[in-house]
Amino acid sequence: MQAENASKINQYVIVGGGIAGVSAAETIFAHEPDSEIILICGESTLPYFRMNLTRYLAGELEASSLPLHPEEWYPSKHITLMLETFVETIDPQEHLVLLQGGKRVHYDKLILATGASPNVPPIPGVDIPGVQTLRTIEYANRIQDASKNTAEVVCIGGGLLGLEVAGAIAHSGGKVTVLEAMPWLLPRQLDEPASKNLQARIESLGVKVIVGIKTQAIVGDDRVRAVILEDGTELKADLVVISAGIKPNIDLACKVGAAVNRGVLVDAEMRTSVEDILAAGDLCEYGGQVYGLWVPAKAQGRIAGLTAVGLDEHFSATPPSARLKVMGIDLFSIGKISPSEADEFVIAGEIDGNYYSFLFGRGLMLGAILIGNNRLSARIKRAVDNAEDFSAKLNRETPVEEVLKLLS
Repeated sequence: MQAENASKINQYVIVGGGIAGVSAAETIFAHEPDSEIILICGESTLPYFRMNLTRYLAGELEASSLPLHPEEWYPSKHITLMLETFVETIDPQEHLVLLQGGKRVHYDKLILATGASPNVPPIPGVDIPGVQTLRTIEYANRIQDASKNTAEVVCIGGGLLGLEVAGAIAHSGGKVTVLEAMPWLLPRQLDEPASKNLQARIESLGVKVIVGIKTQAIVGDDRVRAVILEDGTELKADLVVISAGIKPNIDLACKVGAAVNRGVLVDAEMRTSVEDILAAGDLCEYGGQVYGLWVPAKAQGRIAGLTAVGLDEHFSATPPSARLKVMGIDLFSIGKISPSEADEFVIAGEIDGNYYSFLFGRGLMLGAILIGNNRLSARIKRAVDNAEDFSAKLNRETPVEEVLKLLS
């Protein structure tokens, strides 16, 4: 299908400078190079690789290596980049974006890519100085500054981000304790044996891990002093970092009357319920799911850009995958990890201290976990994404060594 109104110079406004917003801008320029694109960002820095913040925190990357594109790239693509700019409200009838300060910006199509904010549980004491979250480079700088002369750090939340933050701080010399309320680390990505293998690796690096425990309170006066657990244990803390998931930033969408649930509801072409307004990235809910991950956000931004210029392509969700990027630990998880149907079975085991688990159903590989050696991760991802049929090559009794040979 050809782009609509090819002879007209359209103005596209994108609110949000994360990967979804930048991906949308890239896509619009690729298909309508003469259009005007306005990218509105609340942060003061160029749009950057948010997923590399923990590597920056660990000192593995300089701030200069984080931007997605150099400053001169944006005007070369007809993109007006508005930094430190905030949207007050939107008038969908007049197709206007009203900025703080009173400026009005017209749009033909509007893409909301406002992302998400850290979820902070209602723990008493979360507002005490010295309690931090990680979402932006500004937050990372605060954690870096706070941890320079810090002896004891408590990370509340043992998800991927929490573990990466813990590893980054430990790499800088901090003494770190990770708290996870669930019975084991990464319960959405790992089964219990895999999690125990991971925990042993993390603890061998000097990071203490406590699972199956909830935080009762954070205490301190002018500065955080300790974390109190539900069993009464008191952990000394000079710095507390909370990593407890995300909350989609849906305020603007609500102001224009867009349908929302946990996130802004979108269809497969990233349309919201409001005409000429699309949404992409961490603020979106599609098919009952808020992804909150880099790869889906980038894909959704691309689809939103295509829809905006009048091209047809649907967002197709792929099985979620996860990698651990710090601590020197190779971890890869993809798709479904535990059986729920009668025909599903797991082939798993440890070889030379490395853990491997594969879930099969109807002859297809539905998911996998690798810890310690992830050289087969790309091959496995193709098998899961492409629904490769292994029914003629293995069964429930096949040893894990044979599965590895089959994939090599």
